[in-house]
Amino acid sequence: MSLFANIEHLAAAPGVVAVTIDSPNHPRGFRGIDSWSPVLDASLQLFGQTGEDTIRLVIGQHTVIIQKEHGDTVAVVLPTGHAIAKSLRRMIRRLAKKERGPVTTARAPQAPAEAPQGAPSETPPLDRPEAA
Repeated sequence: MSLFANIEHLAAAPGVVAVTIDSPNHPRGFRGIDSWSPVLDASLQLFGQTGEDTIRLVIGQHTVIIQKEHGDTVAVVLPTGHAIAKSLRRMIRRLAKKERGPVTTARAPQAPAEAPQGAPSETPPLDRPEAA
């Protein structure tokens, strides 16, 4: 499977500013803020020279994480210290294994409808001794 097929899922993750995926089977894919595209291209070149499986680069207020999975190389930009950094490597590994369906945006949870006056509520009242 290819990370390329799941680029939209990676780009839609909270905190991700930009993503590029370099795959031998596809042209290089990019999603996110356009000004990061040349930085990610240069980051991929640097990554190729290191011989490592993953590297992190800190650029000002952002961190670039570059990782190789199943022959594809992915570079992700996120704000330094963002909570997603802890789970990003695992997310990339999972996305590299199985193609996901189309990205859907999460809807805000709907408030439960109020019961009309006089109708019993769905939750039973707490049994408390009443003050005398």
